[in-house]
Amino acid sequence: MTERLYYQDAYIKEFNACVTGCGKDRNQDRYRITLDRSAFYPEGGGQSGDRGVLVLHDKASENAFAAAQIRVLDTQEEGDDIYLICADAVPVGTSVRGILDWEYRFDRMQNHSGEHIVSGLIHERYGYHNVGFHMSQDRMTIDLDGEIPEDGLAEIEKRANEIVWANLPVMTAVYSREEAEGIAYRSKKELEGEIRVVTIPGADVCACCGTHVAHTGEIGVIKILSHERFKGGVRMELACGRWAYEFLAQVFCQNHEVSVHLSSRMMETGNAAKRLVEEHSRLKGDLIGMRYQMIERTAEELEGAGNVVIFAPGMDAVMAQKLTAKVMETCGGNAFAFAGSEEEGYKYAAGRKDGDLKNVIKEMNRALDGRGGGKPFFLQGSVQATRSRIEAYFLEADPSISIHELRM
Repeated sequence: MTERLYYQDAYIKEFNACVTGCGKDRNQDRYRITLDRSAFYPEGGGQSGDRGVLVLHDKASENAFAAAQIRVLDTQEEGDDIYLICADAVPVGTSVRGILDWEYRFDRMQNHSGEHIVSGLIHERYGYHNVGFHMSQDRMTIDLDGEIPEDGLAEIEKRANEIVWANLPVMTAVYSREEAEGIAYRSKKELEGEIRVVTIPGADVCACCGTHVAHTGEIGVIKILSHERFKGGVRMELACGRWAYEFLAQVFCQNHEVSVHLSSRMMETGNAAKRLVEEHSRLKGDLIGMRYQMIERTAEELEGAGNVVIFAPGMDAVMAQKLTAKVMETCGGNAFAFAGSEEEGYKYAAGRKDGDLKNVIKEMNRALDGRGGGKPFFLQGSVQATRSRIEAYFLEADPSISIHELRM
């Protein structure tokens, strides 16, 4: 049985212990090491297992392990034992000093306490339950069994931060099963034996095995990052403390860049971006209209021209298809359109009114490293060839073919 120091004091960063067991992990490159006492928190309740180092010192072996450090990669539990996943083996009986990766642990304390506040407020306001909780490297995911309106989430976030700023105590108590029957608390699963309850005044009372900050002020800030419908409820992403700060700092930098590019104040970038998108849509509509006019004019100019190849550098594959469809109605022969560039490659469309170009395209694809397909009278695809190579191929196959270029 491992003595769990993190329940005595969640702020223990270093401690002395003795190795009580060491063996290969399932991953044969790692080892499971158990100690008689540990401040390393094992993964559980949605909170990640702690990381850090073991500093080894053993006078009995003439300091063979003096000042040696073994990395603790993860912490897990099995029954009453906590075991550390380590990069190297440590002999049983070795005295060690455990040193936590405190930034890693404190991030999770901030976020776990913040999650309790948010989940507790949602439960109080809507009666919903937290049915899923996971921490990643820079945010948390919470699954709730009911949907929450947009303005409701904004209200929850505001109230959660007010609780943070009030710097309220985060209290922990352990109750027997009988004692807990008289206490109203949230729980994510059925519990047996002693029940550890974490209370945050005005926000939450919840059974929990994790580690928490001592006062809500240490959480710093709570920020809901996203939300979406999920299995009849809602899935939320949020970040607290340093994770929230780093996210908001990145958002600030991005918004500053946007404000510079749009020549707008930082608090007005939304409206400036909206105006830019509207202007872009208008110009795009104008451009499409001009291209349709050009396609119509080109079809008129190539009436009776016979077999034609048209290069359209400013068009995409869709417009090249529309160009081909119009020209094939008037040219009286095969119509080929190529859209793209030397750097990006060329997309093509080929057509002949009431014709069959399958063999023609098959041969072209073979010669120009192309691929594509379609109906016998209209096909599309791409070729891996330069413009000069494309032109040379068509002129060699049909010297009478006319080659044209469209530019906006």
